[in-house]
Amino acid sequence: MSQPLPSPAPTSSAERIGTLDFLRGIAILGILVMNIESFSYPDPWSPFKNGFSGPEDHTVRFWVYFLAQGKFFSMFTLLFGVGFYVFLERLEAKGLGLKALDIYARRLLWLFVIGVIHAYMIWDGDVLYHYAVCGFLIFPFRSFTIRQLLMVLCIPIAILLFNDYQRTLRTQNSFLSYEKAIEKSEDERTADEQRTIDQWVRKTTEGKSEMKVDETPRQTLLESWVANAEHTRVHKGAILYQGILFRTLIMMILGILLYKSGIFKDYRSARYYWPLTITILILALVINYHRYQHWTYDYYHPVTNIWEGWLFTFPKETLGLAYILVFNGLYQKWLKNSKFKIISTAGKMALTNYIFQSILCGLIFYGYGLGKYNEYSRFELLLIVVMIWVIQLGLSWWWMKRFSQGPLERAWRKLTYKAFS
Repeated sequence: MSQPLPSPAPTSSAERIGTLDFLRGIAILGILVMNIESFSYPDPWSPFKNGFSGPEDHTVRFWVYFLAQGKFFSMFTLLFGVGFYVFLERLEAKGLGLKALDIYARRLLWLFVIGVIHAYMIWDGDVLYHYAVCGFLIFPFRSFTIRQLLMVLCIPIAILLFNDYQRTLRTQNSFLSYEKAIEKSEDERTADEQRTIDQWVRKTTEGKSEMKVDETPRQTLLESWVANAEHTRVHKGAILYQGILFRTLIMMILGILLYKSGIFKDYRSARYYWPLTITILILALVINYHRYQHWTYDYYHPVTNIWEGWLFTFPKETLGLAYILVFNGLYQKWLKNSKFKIISTAGKMALTNYIFQSILCGLIFYGYGLGKYNEYSRFELLLIVVMIWVIQLGLSWWWMKRFSQGPLERAWRKLTYKAFS
């Protein structure tokens, strides 16, 4: 007779790692700062087009991108890697053998399904189904030692550095072609040379703000679903984001490595924890300051220096790692015994809060809701972020006072253990 699957009881308070809940809370709140731009503006990544009603908005944009762009996503990704590993570790500790792999696979399958539903029905920027696929890819690394994980990390890091090397070389070649073409008179230039000049001029011309109210998209839910399907394309086989695959794997494997080091249970297990953390933080801040100063104010000066190109390869990941280390140490040193852990309650409901953020943003900005699309400046958008934070923290605290899990966390766990039984 086969051994029954474990009951779907939530992880007890004694089993939970408080630091991870706190870090998830920080990450899920911080990720909204960037995600909200995708709901609010037609071209959210542009350093000049939308949301700029005055000089102060360029300053706001710089600080938001300097401190937040990609950093909390990197934290979120790293913590998902930790979560996958911890889940599997606890299953294996129960002596389930191959059933542990079965349950792990079901968990990822249902995360994929939740992510796809989110992407098609609510927001096409969903990352959960991408995480689910990457969760399968990192499975073989669960038994690797820290040294082996470090060696594995060198592969995607080297690939991304090589890609940026090639990108910078292409920019150099474009500049050289421009210089060669511009030396000729207009009558002597070929059509290709004139096209080269025009392309370089466009790339090196400072843009102008387009702060205006575009036609509000997604007037109905059906229109929103159609737009989501055009971007998501899981139905066409695009089951992950190729452009961020290596970055995702780097942060997830790094999460496994940090968990194996023991710092999430006791940061003192790492020698020279604070000196290393402060060093990484300072280096990351310097790199990110240079990166986002360029992207905000000097974006029309293309990067043609190889070393500068490499400096810009991992700004998000380095500061995301620094945030993990800083907040991990601060929590264990000063906040661990606090009774009022409102950020940790948000972290315990990270999946629910992630989806809820998308629902709120859709209702605020899209036509089927309030239709405030492209109406707020960059500064005003931060006020909306704070408003959503207050709502989410309040609801998370209220819910966790009454229940042991968030609603989507509970559903996810039940589906994981009951599927195919």
